Parts: sequence; C-alpha cells; structure tokens
Amino acid sequence: MHPQMERQNRANPRQRAQRAATREKLVDGAVKVFADKGYANATVDDVLRESGVSRASFYAHFPSKVALVRALADSFVPMWQPLYEELAAMAVPDQARLEDWCRRNVALYRQNETTCMILTQASAVEADLYWQIAGYQNVLVDMLARRNPALAHLDTDSAGRHRAAFALSQLDQACYFLTVRRSQQDPEAAIVAMAAQLHHFFKAEMARGAGA
Repeated sequence: MHPQMERQNRANPRQRAQRAATREKLVDGAVKVFADKGYANATVDDVLRESGVSRASFYAHFPSKVALVRALADSFVPMWQPLYEELAAMAVPDQARLEDWCRRNVALYRQNETTCMILTQASAVEADLYWQIAGYQNVLVDMLARRNPALAHLDTDSAGRHRAAFALSQLDQACYFLTVRRSQQDPEAAIVAMAAQLHHFFKAEMARGAGA
C-alpha cells in the first residue's frame, strides 16, 4: 500500500475531515488564482498565498500544479456525468428532446464557466491533463454503447468510436464557444444547430447499428 494512503487509512475522523478541508481550500484557492492569472502564469506559491496553506500541506495533497488541476477535472465529473447518462439513455432522440438537452448542457457550462476555462487552458499545456480529459470521451462513448442498444456496436467498432468522439468534441467546443467565448450571435439558434448535429449523429449511427 502507498505510504500516503496508509496514513490516510490510519487517520481518525477528525483528521480525515481536516485533510478534506485543506484539500478543498487548495482547490478553491487554485481556481481563483488560475482564473485571475491564467493557468500557465500561476505558480504553486500563488496558490499557497491564496489558500493560506503551507507548502508542506500542499505537497501532502498534490505532487505538482498539474495534479491539482487534474483533481479539479475529476471534481467536475459528477456535474456533467448525469446529463450525459440521460443523453445515452435516449432510445430515439428527436430534435426537440435534443434541443432541451443542449440548452441544459450549455447552462451547465455557464454555471461552471471558470472551471471550463481553466481546464481548457491547462489541457493545452499539460499532456497528462489532456489525456485525462480525452479519457473521459472514451467513458462517454462506452456509456452510449451500454445504455442504448441501437449503439451497442460502438463497444467494438473502432470507426464508430471515432465518429462518436468527433461528435462529442464538436459538442464540447460549441458549448465552450457559447459560454467562455461569449458569442454575440443568437444563442438559441446555436442550440438548435447543435441539436441538429447531434440528431444527425444519432440517426446515422443508429442506422449503422441496425445494419451491423
């Protein structure tokens, strides 16, 4: 067992609560610093000053700045995962349902705009984070294959998995554009267009699945 994990297991409830509180202070401080300075320009010392945590405490939780932002990415998963579970469970997605889903997905981005901005900045310069976020796409494709029988072929169809990954990437970029880039164009028209792209993907992929 890793020594740090062994120490955590030996900790009493009060120590575990203190540890969790320190970790939360570090993540919250990092979000503020990364948002103010940009991920690339921010340092561990900046995070320490903002969070009021010692250097020793920082390294007891995170081995590096990138480990801190990777934890931020993990903390965002429970926010978006239920929405994508809902998308995967749509047996026959139609335009209206997809528009409603896209509208709520954009709202989620807007509610977490700072986190989305930080993760986009960091993944551009940190290979570990880039591959972590890319791994989420595989999770989403597996979710589509598991939850929708018409898309079960995505479990083993390599080309189909690529098509699904491309569609999810386009969706993510569109949400980022509408939220962080603050497009001044009609946002409702953009949501309708986003839903149409998703509808085309589902219709075409389900047809492929039926012919498999």
